[in-house]
Amino acid sequence: MERDELADPQDVRQLVAGFPRLSQDRLAGLLGGPPASDSRVDPAQQLVEGTLWVVLEAAEAHRSATLPLEDLFQEGSTALVTVVHGLDPTNPLSPDQFLGRVRQAVGQVMNALVAEEEAARVEDLRWAADAERLFAAEAELRLDSDTAPTDLLLAAHLSWPVARVAQLRVAVEEARSQHDVELMDILGEIEGS
Repeated sequence: MERDELADPQDVRQLVAGFPRLSQDRLAGLLGGPPASDSRVDPAQQLVEGTLWVVLEAAEAHRSATLPLEDLFQEGSTALVTVVHGLDPTNPLSPDQFLGRVRQAVGQVMNALVAEEEAARVEDLRWAADAERLFAAEAELRLDSDTAPTDLLLAAHLSWPVARVAQLRVAVEEARSQHDVELMDILGEIEGS
């Protein structure tokens, strides 16, 4: 199963189950010992595959409704690969140092994803609140003059830059259009029943 084919959490768990954890001795050997007698398998690949469990544990700990396990696992796997390929063969790490470095790199990536997701959520809430304020201001100004207010008038009324009013109007119109399309699709399905 390829990483791009990870469609649900069970796929991720099955993938990781296919690569058991490396023993401390094997890990130590891959990190600094002489090359294994079986030279057909790349040591870096063995390190990555044998420590995918670290990525899975971190992904399980960071998953949420908006950050699925599969996405976290893929990003964490990239961090793991980066750590493995950044190892200095002239300065080998102990197994504990290696696992610590992997946990740190994977944790940083996942914490960054969580922070980005939270920032996006806060921004979405801000846009929604501003859209409501814009809608209320439009209604208020329309009542006062019986005509649709201009972006300039709305900006002055709300103490916003004109560009902010224009952005919100476009976003609200796109949301309305998308909602209308979805509603029409639903109505079409009902009529077809």
